[in-house]
Amino acid sequence: MIRKILPPAGFTFFCFFILCSCHHLELQPQATPETQLQAQESEEQINTPEPEPEPPRWNLLDAIDQGRTLLAQSPLLGYREEEKVSFTKRRDGKYYRDKKLSLIEREIALAVLDRHSGEVFELRYWVNQDEMDEASRLRRSYQNHALNLPNFRPDLPNNPFEVAVRWWNHHNSDLWVMDCHDPDPHRYIVVANKYLMVSDQLAYREDRTGGRYSEIIYVPYSKDLHDRALIEKGRQFLNEKVHQAFRDLRERQVFSEAFPGVPVVDTISETFMKNIFLTEQTDPKWILEAEDGGLYLTERVFARLGANGADTFRYTFSKTGALGLAQIMPGTYRLVAKRYGSADLFPEENIGRIDIVNAVKASVLVFDDHLSTVINRAQRKSKTWAVFQAKDMESINEIRAAIYNGGPGKYMPETGGISQKVKETREFVIKFGMIRDLNHFEG
Repeated sequence: MIRKILPPAGFTFFCFFILCSCHHLELQPQATPETQLQAQESEEQINTPEPEPEPPRWNLLDAIDQGRTLLAQSPLLGYREEEKVSFTKRRDGKYYRDKKLSLIEREIALAVLDRHSGEVFELRYWVNQDEMDEASRLRRSYQNHALNLPNFRPDLPNNPFEVAVRWWNHHNSDLWVMDCHDPDPHRYIVVANKYLMVSDQLAYREDRTGGRYSEIIYVPYSKDLHDRALIEKGRQFLNEKVHQAFRDLRERQVFSEAFPGVPVVDTISETFMKNIFLTEQTDPKWILEAEDGGLYLTERVFARLGANGADTFRYTFSKTGALGLAQIMPGTYRLVAKRYGSADLFPEENIGRIDIVNAVKASVLVFDDHLSTVINRAQRKSKTWAVFQAKDMESINEIRAAIYNGGPGKYMPETGGISQKVKETREFVIKFGMIRDLNHFEG
């Protein structure tokens, strides 16, 4: 590593003082009109500021596209496995020995933008699987940045670029790239990464391009990508997809179960749905502590959508848990797909929850299904029905938010309130109210 030797404190000023002193000690010739004019012109040249160099003409959206293309054309990622032995207890009390290959480290490729030149280039690093697992555990307890895990080890020994992990979340990690020889620590931006995933954890068959492992290319969110053009692109993307889903439900003449005879899209607004999706994709702890009412965090969701489009939630896959933009559980998806057959939802529940337009349609139907249960329970007594009928639209939407998160049982017919027993549901309703008040989709 090249080390720069800096002068001691005050040394620069001392040299400057000596030079100035020597300049004033020089013998000056007698001034003439010609020399005075030359001196005046020289002084004007010195005092005239030089024009600042034009900034590089690069566009972040173009740089992201270049990064994706670069990674798609680069060599396959490497990985290392080792055989591990485990013992499993059988029903008869005996143990059997099982051997299987386990991933111990993998290669990650980064497409990096140089802000100064506009160049996009590739860097490769190795990361340890145990460190990745520990980083994931720390993230769940909001300690992710504490130990800078996992450690990114350069693929090449002469690579001067270091990677710091600001927030670890696999292919959507916030990474900070620095050149140890460059005084500008913010010169470089990660605009895409190529990441190795277990093939069986990919919902789409066409994404399973390898054997045990397949490569994906994704644009991970970082504060460096919190760009106005990217945010607006993501907002427009969400507007278009929600509108497309509503149009499709209307064309298919899907009717409400909560309000019989009424088209389901006439019982709920597109703006409400979009605010719910932002609520689902925003961390409760962070937004409740936010000083800006959650503006930055919701713009973060837009930035992800702007950078990744339809692939934003394609690679975050769970067969048993909530999935996709709308975070729908598999059993809930199957329920509404069967109950609202005219909606013609995708038959494959995993892809159906990942595909954004289909997921929007499914979530509209989940709201209708859950609200129909609430209404049926409220109608059992004239008193509880009167309580529900007195609700204004804002209150109805807060009930919708609560039952979407926690099920129809979160509405209390006797009081018309929302159960406060479950922290997750309480915080979800608060989040929804904060995001609604940001008016992202008004005007």
